[in-house]
Amino acid sequence: MRKFGVVDSEARRPLAESTLKSAEEQPELVPDQEVTHLDEEALQLQEMLDGLEEPRKTPRQLWEEELEFEEMTQEAAAKVLDSIITNGMYEESYRMGNLVVRLRTRTTSDADRVVESIQDFKPETSGTLSHLIARMNVAASISQFGDRKFNFTPATDGNQDALEEEFTERYRFITRIPAQIFFSLTQVLERFDRRVQLACDPRAIENF
Repeated sequence: MRKFGVVDSEARRPLAESTLKSAEEQPELVPDQEVTHLDEEALQLQEMLDGLEEPRKTPRQLWEEELEFEEMTQEAAAKVLDSIITNGMYEESYRMGNLVVRLRTRTTSDADRVVESIQDFKPETSGTLSHLIARMNVAASISQFGDRKFNFTPATDGNQDALEEEFTERYRFITRIPAQIFFSLTQVLERFDRRVQLACDPRAIENF
């Protein structure tokens, strides 16, 4: 009978010694990692559902939260917007140690100059591009660096050459300051731009 895979009764193992056991006798296998993973997913799903039940914030409320994060009051934002509308620009002073730096908003012509410079230089890396934009934006915005004050002639149709000379003077000045000071200036300018952008944000308008 071995020919067909049948084992003689004498060679059979008693049922009690068999490795086959009933469901009650089988040890319970619990994949701890999978259960933990499922618990985390369930928790995240519940948090998402709880968030959906909360009332959605209006654009105005989100804007107010961004103002608070930037440590800027609504009154200060209103003054920035009013200055830009009334005077065509806004200036703000920052202190770097004992050094006072004053920055002002840039014009559309300043943005055009950056675009033209990128087209002329054709930077090959993103780092070179970022550095070029930062240098030009700082030069276009800086109106005071310590005791050094820079002139900004009001733009007209016939004084473009004078405006470019003033920009060139500021750009050359920026190239001569220590690199560490320049990189600090770029960070100050980023904060200044964020504050101005928030002040001019459409969400600042009531009932937007």
